[in-house]
Amino acid sequence: MPIRLVLAEDHYLVREGVRRLLEAQPGLEIAAVCGDLDSLLEAVDREGPDVVVTDIRMPPTNTDEGIQAAEAFRDSHPKLGVVVLSQYDEPEYAIKLLSRGAAGRAYLLKDRLFDASALLHAIRAVAAGGSVLDSQVVDGAMAARIPCASS
Repeated sequence: MPIRLVLAEDHYLVREGVRRLLEAQPGLEIAAVCGDLDSLLEAVDREGPDVVVTDIRMPPTNTDEGIQAAEAFRDSHPKLGVVVLSQYDEPEYAIKLLSRGAAGRAYLLKDRLFDASALLHAIRAVAAGGSVLDSQVVDGAMAARIPCASS
């Protein structure tokens, strides 16, 4: 059984590039492609995917729609995996994404995806209930939460 995906990204070139990359992978099936939060929510309800791959910021407000969707899916689709793609190395975003648990959640930085393998790993991991966090985001979160020890 292939992993069924919904892809949400508001920038056309990025959306089409990721879509083509994912379509070329064995074991993955693109069920829907969206450009904003409302169409993402509708596509998930309609298609019943295994995983959502979403940009962090999309219309209507371009703030944190990808994380808002991931939070809503905890209640409406609790087994749905979510991979958030972000250009923002902000620990607060990752903390908010994981506030109700890490299972089935991934937070990846777009500028650190050097090839398809990291994205594919994250998709497979969240589909199986696991989690993936970019190490740079984890380092930032730890630095923000742990005060330096004085000598």
